[in-house]
Order: sequence, then C-alpha cells, then structure tokens
Amino acid sequence: MKSRKCLAALLALSLVAAVAFAGCGGGGGTAGATSSNELHLAFAEAPAPLDPDTFYEADGTIITGAVYERLLQYKPNSPQLTPMLATSWKVSPDGKKYTFQLRKGVKFSDGTPFDAAAAQASFERRTALEGGPSYMLENVASYETPSESTFVVNLKEPQVPFLDYLASPFGPAITSPTTIKKEEKNGDHAAAWLGSHSAGTGPYVLSEVDQGVRYTLTPNKYYWGKKPAFETVSFTVVPDPETQRLQLEGGTLDAVLGGLTTKDDEALEAGGQVNVYHFPALLKAAVWVNPESKVFGSPSVRQALRESLDNTELTKQVYGKRALPSTEAYPPGMLPKGAAPDEPKVDPSKLEAALAPYKGDEVVIGWWADSAMRDLANLIQVKLHELGLNASVHQYSGAETFTMAEKPSLRPDLFAITLNPDAVAPDTWARIYWRTGAPVNMLGCSVPAADKLLDEASRQTSKQRSEELGAQAAEKYMASDCWLNVSDVYDTIAVRKGLTGIVHQLPWLGAIELAAVRPQ
Repeated sequence: MKSRKCLAALLALSLVAAVAFAGCGGGGGTAGATSSNELHLAFAEAPAPLDPDTFYEADGTIITGAVYERLLQYKPNSPQLTPMLATSWKVSPDGKKYTFQLRKGVKFSDGTPFDAAAAQASFERRTALEGGPSYMLENVASYETPSESTFVVNLKEPQVPFLDYLASPFGPAITSPTTIKKEEKNGDHAAAWLGSHSAGTGPYVLSEVDQGVRYTLTPNKYYWGKKPAFETVSFTVVPDPETQRLQLEGGTLDAVLGGLTTKDDEALEAGGQVNVYHFPALLKAAVWVNPESKVFGSPSVRQALRESLDNTELTKQVYGKRALPSTEAYPPGMLPKGAAPDEPKVDPSKLEAALAPYKGDEVVIGWWADSAMRDLANLIQVKLHELGLNASVHQYSGAETFTMAEKPSLRPDLFAITLNPDAVAPDTWARIYWRTGAPVNMLGCSVPAADKLLDEASRQTSKQRSEELGAQAAEKYMASDCWLNVSDVYDTIAVRKGLTGIVHQLPWLGAIELAAVRPQ
C-alpha cells in the first residue's frame, strides 16, 4: 500500500536523534564570520536531493525550510497553528472542505506571483511525484480556486490531522509553476533540477550545490517578509560531532544544531563563548519490546520490565539537562497535559522473579542511533546481566532499523530508540509507530482494539472528541507494554555568542529559522 511505503520513508528519515547538524566554515573566527556577512553551518551527512516534494530527511530540512513556505506553520515552541502563505482558513461542519484565504503580494524567487492556481499546482505536483511526503495528500478528493486568493481543498473523508500536515516541515511546499514547467525534463516535474535549485517563496534561494561538499543560500530578492540579515549561508559536511564542537569553540563555525553530548554542552557553557539552548521538542526516547522474544514475549515479563525502569533516574543518567522523564504516552504538546498519562509505578523487585525461568538465556538489546541510546542500552544490559540473562548490546544501522518491520529475523529482543513525528498531532505518532502493520512499528506489536480507536479518532469532526479517542487508544497501546517510554528529549542547540534570533518550532529538530538569525 502506497501510504505504508511513504510512511516508512517518512520515519526512516525524520528520526533526528540520529542526525547532527553543526556550524562550521572556512577561517576567520567569530568576528570574521560576522564581518563577512556569512553564516557558517554544516551537515553531519550530505542531504538527499532537495526537491521539497520528495525530500524526506533530517539533514536538509533547515534548507528546505528557508527556501520554501507552506500554507500554515506552528508558532515557535507551540502546537498552535498560525498563518504562513494562508492568512486564514475555514473547515466545513462535515470536516471535508477546507477553504484558505491566501496572502496577497507574494512572489516566487523567479519573480512570478503566488496565487490559488500556484497552490493547486504545488499540491498536485506533491501527489504526482509519489515521494515520501505524498501520504499527506492521499485523502484529497479535489481542489477549487474560486478566486486568485482563495484555495479550496476537498477531502474524501474527515481527517483531523490535515491542518497539521500543512504546517509540517515536510508538508506541501509551494513551488513556482512557471519554473517547474521551464525546468521539466521528460515528464519529471523538474525533479532533477529542483534537487540542486529552488523555486519557492521563502527568504532564501538555494544558489549553489556541490553535492556532498557545499550548499549555499543567498537572499530571495522578491521575499515578501523581513529580509534576512546574512547575505550568504553556507553548509559543509562535517560528520564528526567532536570536530564540530572544536570548530565552534575555535570560532570558525556559528552553531552546532545537534549531536552533542551532555558533557559537550557543559563544556561549551563553561567556556563562556557559546549559548546552549534546550528547546521543547516532539522527541521521545523509549525501549521497544519484541512480542516474539523468547523472554519478553510474555506479557507478565514485559510488565515487570516496565516497572523496573525508573524514568527519572534513567533520564538523569542518559541525558542530564537535555531531557525530562516521560510521563505521557504521546510527546508533550500533542494532547492537553495529562490527557494520556503513562507513568507506571516503579517496582524493580518483580523483574527478578519474572526472569527466573529464563536464567542463562541470550537476549539482544539493540540501539539506534546516537550515543544516548547506546548508554540506555548499556544500562539495561547491566540490569539484565545482574538478573541472570546473557544480554548483549548491538548497534543497528539505519538500513537495518527500518527493514525490521519487513524482516522479523533482524529484530532484537529489546530496542532503545529515539523518535519524532512529522507534526503536532497524535495521529502522526500513533499511526506510524503503534498501529498494527505500520511501517515503523519495527518490532511488530499489535493491539487491534487500539487501532480501531485510532481510526475512529482520525475521522472525527470534533477535535475534542478526536483527542478523547486518541487518548483511549494510547491507553490500550501502553497496556501492551510493547513501547516503554523513558524520556522526553529537548532539541539542544549550541550557538556562538553574538548571534540572536534563534527561533525554533516543535516539529523541527536540528534546524532553526535562518532568516530570523541576526548578529548583535
């Protein structure tokens, strides 16, 4: 099914815990970076081609977010939707008709005007390319453009998270139909060209790409909003987080946007030349359980394991100040606080008895992909070893991790992993990670009663009722003890002093709004 394939691409590539951004650049030091009016940043990995309708990775969202805009966005550090290229919107009582009033006076970077026809063409291009993000528009029945500034989307059935899809960093980007037509080759909708160029309405233009080496942004002279402060934003590829940190400390890069450890954060703050920000995020660290495990396939063993995990102590040991103990099923902000509680009592005494029949058995604790998950896996290994299991720890690659759903033989007994969704909507979490057969339900747990509630929640016309059903679904998923939440992780960003305007949004991880960054 196409939606499953698309969602697999989505989560395989949007797990930002695995990905580090860092600022760096050619010499000049802190003063040099400011005086040259260039902001120096870096990727931990070279991003895939940056066509916004097929791009579905973490490294690179900072670029697509700077050169393209969507109809909606989230307020900084908030789940609240706010205008972007749409100034207002209405939803019909039956939940199937969405009417958007569009911002006037906006031009694309090629100088052509943005209007309802351009919005429709952009949405149709997203569907035609059938890339990872195309699942967001699978429920669309038709479009209408009653005026140049009015765009109507008709859905096949109500879909509560639809507006959140439009605000997602992977949501439908608005692209210039004129440029798409001009650069199209052999019916590719200009996909080859947009892999290394841009055709958006954002504050920057992707002006140069040396694939895998350097990526350069320059201001969009037609941008409708406040002009960016930096005339050039350059990215190079710096895979090693330690190198990134040293460059930041040395003054030759401007920020590290992910991948640092707690000790790195403490050292940078102590140095006095760097500000370390801990932004709220939709990032949850957890231990997943294989329901077919010889040891943990038993519900009673899973429950004992859950009650043996002290979220407060584990969070302190693994993350320090970079996370809070998880107390709710969904990432914070998706539902009103306390709507879907998940705070099992801590009682380590039960685990020894539960594991007694399995003494000497081998179990594998997998982890992906950052050092924090390695540390969590190691802590669990020590606990299980003390209780008589022959526990080993194995690091999984991204390719292995995201083929587990289709290849059960790859699945470990336990898996330590950090995950995030596309948007601030419970459905974008549960449908991807918990639902039976979901492409990123990697260990194959199934709770059919919860699946039914989740589907019912998505079809509601009342957000309140949808949230109630989503909370009920979460309660049943959590009762399976297949997904053991541990920590709600902050998005930690280190920025050299002298830069202001560090703006962050909940669905964005490892990325900031480049146009808002300014030298003091």
